[in-house]
Amino acid sequence: MKLKHIEAFHAVMVAGSVSGAARLLNVTQPAVTTTLQHAEMQLGFPLFKRKKHRLIPTREARELYPEIEKLFGQLETVRRISASLSQGRSAELKILVAPSLAVQALPEALKAFRKRHARTQISIRTLHSRDIAQAIALREADIGFIYGSQPHPSLEESIIAEGHLVCVSQNELDKTSALDEIDITDLSNQSVIRLYERDPIGSVLSDLCSRQGIRFSGGMTVQTYHTALTLAEHGFGIAIVDNFTASGATTPSLNILRLTPQVRIPITALTNLADENSTTLQQVMIDSFAEALLRLTGRSQKSR
Repeated sequence: MKLKHIEAFHAVMVAGSVSGAARLLNVTQPAVTTTLQHAEMQLGFPLFKRKKHRLIPTREARELYPEIEKLFGQLETVRRISASLSQGRSAELKILVAPSLAVQALPEALKAFRKRHARTQISIRTLHSRDIAQAIALREADIGFIYGSQPHPSLEESIIAEGHLVCVSQNELDKTSALDEIDITDLSNQSVIRLYERDPIGSVLSDLCSRQGIRFSGGMTVQTYHTALTLAEHGFGIAIVDNFTASGATTPSLNILRLTPQVRIPITALTNLADENSTTLQQVMIDSFAEALLRLTGRSQKSR
């Protein structure tokens, strides 16, 4: 299929009619009809059936459409970047971030970044750490911010902050000392909200519990720290989260204690080693993110 075939097919699928597609493409209806006919001749099968003045997608068209939609989305990205460059604006900066880091740290970082690069186009997606590493390796984005480490020969890792695990709960927690700490053994046989074991940090916590013979009673397993924090704020039990996530708690009465033995949580910025473009933008964003995490750490210490 040629590009004009893809555009006409996509427009008809979106609009549901030739007349609607013509309006979307700013061309005449006969032009759309002719383009579709040429596409069908080239493909060797019909894309639409005509029924009562309506176009009904064939089975082949329905199978093609998801891939056409992906391709059309990429074409729109190319057009958007080209328009930005032609108008003297910076190219789009694509950022991937772990969901919990997008709640507090990312907005703080973007405020600082915008002061220096107000006109830069920014694209943001939230993914889990393994998926972010894979996407950066495939050069689907410029920067990734993750928990822990995801070694890969194509990636450069920069630790920009280091946190630790804490326990948060609506109920009073027994402290092991005057330092606002709680030993993980004190959580044995309690209902605990924690990350699932496939998560890098969840795996470390699971290994720690296994070595110390600790078993939780019931509780919940979740995919993100922010989900765990929210459930704890609603009184569903004790949640084990990182201190950066805990700094975003909205419930003043929430109890927050450092977990011992200490489990260190590195926050890592990922870039592709082969990417030589927009290095200044990337570094400014990385620095802004590191400063945001530092501010969050200081804020959580003051609130305790």
